[in-house]
Amino acid sequence: MSILSPSDRAVLWRTVTTSGPDDRGPLLRVLAREVLDSVGSRLNMYAGHEDDVVATIALLDQAGLLGRDDLREAFEEAGEDYEHAEAMAALLAAHLGRAADIERLGVDTRLKALRLAAAWQQHVTEHASAKPEWLTAAQVAARYGVTPQAVYKWIRAGRVQAEQTPGGSWRLPVSQFERGSRVDPERLTALKSKLLSLGGDTAISDEDLAEEIVDRRQP
Repeated sequence: MSILSPSDRAVLWRTVTTSGPDDRGPLLRVLAREVLDSVGSRLNMYAGHEDDVVATIALLDQAGLLGRDDLREAFEEAGEDYEHAEAMAALLAAHLGRAADIERLGVDTRLKALRLAAAWQQHVTEHASAKPEWLTAAQVAARYGVTPQAVYKWIRAGRVQAEQTPGGSWRLPVSQFERGSRVDPERLTALKSKLLSLGGDTAISDEDLAEEIVDRRQP
């Protein structure tokens, strides 16, 4: 395993997202391998998850979401430490959830997006200790099915309690998320999958639902 430097990952991401159809397939697989090396090895999911990582990158590309700046920036930093790896995994889960709402992808692909999103969420939440007192922004994002950027927005707005560490990272007391209802990723994914399988659709996105729950908790 050889993890690229942040600058090399930036070049790789730009090369993939600007490539033509003839080169894109092999380059997507190269990108998937680097995501697995950078993120998977940090979250103890390196072995046995190659196919899911390849499928994730291909599906996000098919959905037109791979070129997003937040994904590129997260990928550049993903190999730095566990927290950055968690942030990348949570972001992949959130954007896969968005892909599941894109009708043009078809039911089978949208169901696949939901399955992959749930897998990435599980990788983040399983990495947390059994009974943590604090959660990272990425762990909160995975719980609610949103991006880490959405959690930072809640922090800035004072909608959730958080403390900043000397290194500049945020940690959030887990107790505040146990006082009321929260999005259960597994139940939400199962519900969305059932609706899609029955030919229906979802009336509210994961992020909108999370926003509503956080708002309800405010005094």
